[in-house]
Amino acid sequence: MQVTLEHVTHTYQPDSPFQATAIKDVNLTIHQGEFLALIGHTGSGKSTLAQHINGLLRPTEGRVLIDGRDINEKGFDKRELRRRVGLVFQYAEHQLFEETVAKDVAFGPKNLGLAPEEIDERVREAMEKVGLSYDTVGEKSPFELSGGQMRRVALAGVLAMRPEILILDEPAAGLDPQSREDMLALIKNLHKNGATIVMVSHSMDDVARFATRAVVMEKGTVAMEGDPEAIFEQAERLQAMGLDVPMICRLGDALRKAGYSFPSNVFREEEACRALLALWKGDAVC
Repeated sequence: MQVTLEHVTHTYQPDSPFQATAIKDVNLTIHQGEFLALIGHTGSGKSTLAQHINGLLRPTEGRVLIDGRDINEKGFDKRELRRRVGLVFQYAEHQLFEETVAKDVAFGPKNLGLAPEEIDERVREAMEKVGLSYDTVGEKSPFELSGGQMRRVALAGVLAMRPEILILDEPAAGLDPQSREDMLALIKNLHKNGATIVMVSHSMDDVARFATRAVVMEKGTVAMEGDPEAIFEQAERLQAMGLDVPMICRLGDALRKAGYSFPSNVFREEEACRALLALWKGDAVC
């Protein structure tokens, strides 16, 4: 499955004194199986762009194509689109509303008109994927759970639709450190098992750890695009946009300024460990 945005512009409240263009002339292709990070400062257009991918927002100009077909053309099945492209909002737990966890996870499949047996199978499968026991919490109110568990319930509700592409808007925002790591590990595992991931994030460290490609948004346009290594090597340009670089990049810069031969293209933890070990062994010159 491939998603292509062609010259997509979105203006909120057009033809009014309050109109505002959130994204402008965006061209982007999302390839099957990749882990794409959308990064940028607040107001750069990341979330607006993400909501076009599953048709939640309609472009003011331009087209969004799924496997070559315009999703906004007459006769396109939007319900099928949202089954194939799942969107998990920031603070998704705020959208839980059913009386039990199982009923909340079942909401989407039930609206597809599936048989009760298949709905039950999907609910159990989705809960297992997010690390929640159906037997333990399935009949509990979602509002009895911790914040991290509630967000897992919200994610399970999307996974129960069995989407091919999963869009996550700041999925770890507001979580405690352990819940944050658990959520990111879960997303990494989903990608490992074949899901195409699009993650909106402002955390450069998360992008460095997980993304296979990154798109940097600035003032509603695509300012930079490429693999994370190429993006993070342009630290000055990122900082001019009000963004940062991963902590490991900052560490490497400090070591080089101190006279150590530390590689400039290292931004992942495992690579940094090898480079630091080489320094410790004396393979690099001070």
